Amino acid sequence: MAASLKTDRPDPWSYRKGATLLHRLPAGLKLSFLLLLSLAAFFPGDEARSVTVLAAITLALVLLSFAAGIGPRALLRGSGPLVLFIAAIALVRGVELSPVGFNTEGLRESGIFAIRICAAFAAGSLLFAVTTPGELRKSLSRVESALRMEKLKLGMGISLMLGFLPRFFETWEDATLAWKSRGGKKNLSRLVILIPLAVEKMMLKAAETAQAMECRGGEF
Repeated sequence: MAASLKTDRPDPWSYRKGATLLHRLPAGLKLSFLLLLSLAAFFPGDEARSVTVLAAITLALVLLSFAAGIGPRALLRGSGPLVLFIAAIALVRGVELSPVGFNTEGLRESGIFAIRICAAFAAGSLLFAVTTPGELRKSLSRVESALRMEKLKLGMGISLMLGFLPRFFETWEDATLAWKSRGGKKNLSRLVILIPLAVEKMMLKAAETAQAMECRGGEF
């Protein structure tokens, strides 16, 4: 029954085949640019500067998403639980008990933080939509060789870490489909039940990956 609920929409943070300029750009260049974009979203400053920077980042991501043939809406697919969690934090920060009321400053800060998180999420989603894990691994390996740091195997570690991000969303989508097939609702209990299960599955996948690498002598 879970299979019948599966849609044609790609999983969050999954690769989308294409021949756009973004798809053809070097993986290292895309990784560096989108990493800088994510870091810029958390650049410290007053409220006016933060809003200005976030507006510029949002515009850049929207334009890049259209250039990649994806569209901005697809970049935030899968961010629902994250947004819900941030909204809960904002509510806790905004409520004042003595006297009863709302702290508007706390709500504004939480809103800006939520936009920062969404911008970083969208940047990562865009990266994996136009770049395969294999391309990232090769790019990191070339950098590692240029710096003569092959023995540290930093490229392998980073590419493994990056590769697990889209796999987590794939696991989460499968768990969500199973939850819906059993009549589950979109509420807090879904997160309480599914998050530990998704984490457990990711730990099992990590152990399987480690075992496979051991059998291959630590190489991909």
